[in-house]
Amino acid sequence: MTFEEASRKYELPLKVFHRLRELGMVKGDPLADGDIHAVEIVRAVYGDRILLRAQLAKFNRATREDFVRTAELAKWERYVVNRYRNHVTRDCGKLYVKQVADEIKRYYGVEKTSEVITRIYRLRKRAYNELRRRTK
Repeated sequence: MTFEEASRKYELPLKVFHRLRELGMVKGDPLADGDIHAVEIVRAVYGDRILLRAQLAKFNRATREDFVRTAELAKWERYVVNRYRNHVTRDCGKLYVKQVADEIKRYYGVEKTSEVITRIYRLRKRAYNELRRRTK
């Protein structure tokens, strides 16, 4: 069974299967028969509020809030938000969208399409609004 098929069958995000492979809990894509047991265990505990609360308790409040605030964002989108947040707090001059687009192309392989540029503008606005709310 491939990761995509298992994702649909067990109702887990595809990222979970890739992470399980990174951790060595499953051998790879496609899943072997022995890997199914590990997937079933993860499925049983995935999203459990008690376990999630215990895991989040390890982090300070700011980190927990950041997890929640950026949970729906892709890795490159979190990079953009953090790039603008950190740039403003250091007061380093201007940070251009073109420069950030070049960085995400270099680091994450995301092409500079009009949709990506528009998304960067929205993420920049989001980061600035978050910083503005914090200072009030």
